[in-house]
Amino acid sequence: MRFGLTCLAVLALAACAPDSGNVEAEVQKLVRSYITSTDIAASIDMLDPAPGVTSITGQGRIVRGRDAIKEEASKQIANLPQLKTSVGTVEVTRLGTTHALALAPFGIAPSSTPQVPTTQGTATLILAKRDTGWKVIHEHFSYAAPKP
Repeated sequence: MRFGLTCLAVLALAACAPDSGNVEAEVQKLVRSYITSTDIAASIDMLDPAPGVTSITGQGRIVRGRDAIKEEASKQIANLPQLKTSVGTVEVTRLGTTHALALAPFGIAPSSTPQVPTTQGTATLILAKRDTGWKVIHEHFSYAAPKP
């Protein structure tokens, strides 16, 4: 009897555990959408609504809260139509059952020649699983120094 209960408990826990392959794919999809989006409203919707959400800009500024991050992004909106952002392989590391770390190399190029990035960098994002899906709770963008 005890063996049967133990097996049943193990099976129940396995059924409740998140599918790590599925989680990785979900996070990768969100990260790609987040980095390549030219729609400010859609990007802001991918941020966690908690007041503690933070952004470290490519220039090293710390920005706190969705409204401030939206304002910062809005400053760049004039350049968005002329630029194309591509994302390389997104590495996902689970941080427990409800959080993940994503590292994503990216390139930014003029829309007229998207195959030739003029700027490259890496985004580091920490995401949290919410009832509405994965949300970005922290982002940090680093850009490579321009080549002389």
